[in-house]
Amino acid sequence: MIRRIIDVLAGNPKIFIWLRRILENNFKEQKRVVKDYFYGRENNKIIDVGCGTGEFSVFFDPKNYTGIDVEIAYIEYAKKNYQGEFLAVDATKLPFADQSFDTAVILGVLHHLPDDKCVQIFNEMKRVLKNGAGVLVLEDVTSGGDSKITKILHNFDKGDFIRSAEQYGNLLNSHFKIIKNFRIKSGLCPYQVFILEK
Repeated sequence: MIRRIIDVLAGNPKIFIWLRRILENNFKEQKRVVKDYFYGRENNKIIDVGCGTGEFSVFFDPKNYTGIDVEIAYIEYAKKNYQGEFLAVDATKLPFADQSFDTAVILGVLHHLPDDKCVQIFNEMKRVLKNGAGVLVLEDVTSGGDSKITKILHNFDKGDFIRSAEQYGNLLNSHFKIIKNFRIKSGLCPYQVFILEK
């Protein structure tokens, strides 16, 4: 019953983003990380894998920004509210030429996907990214010391594959060079940040 309610809420982009802004303190910590590590890369073509409603597109030059997501309603919302190119695309089959992008971001996507789907996405990302491209991955994370509130939020999350920092690291390390990784708290939600390089 609760899962059905969550699915309905998540299916409405306006409600979904409003709820997430409340729970995650308007994404302040996530936005700080994007600004600190990936903001102001002029003339960098960026792909935002799983861009959702386009919330983070504002940190990038719209002429060089491409946001993709499988949720058509989110893409339509992003097109109406933000600048840049937004496409309803499956990240396991990217419709872009090899070495098309200088930078990639994946913000809160991998915890929705099993390992094999993540690997397919990483393979496609490596194909469309230029050598030495920067990659930012920011994901919901679990640890042995999670608070009761964090455990409740994870139980209500639509993502069935919330991993530990070590599990994410192992998954990413087989495809990208990990430059730095650290934990942040976005409102009530803990995230692991990975700064990577192709």
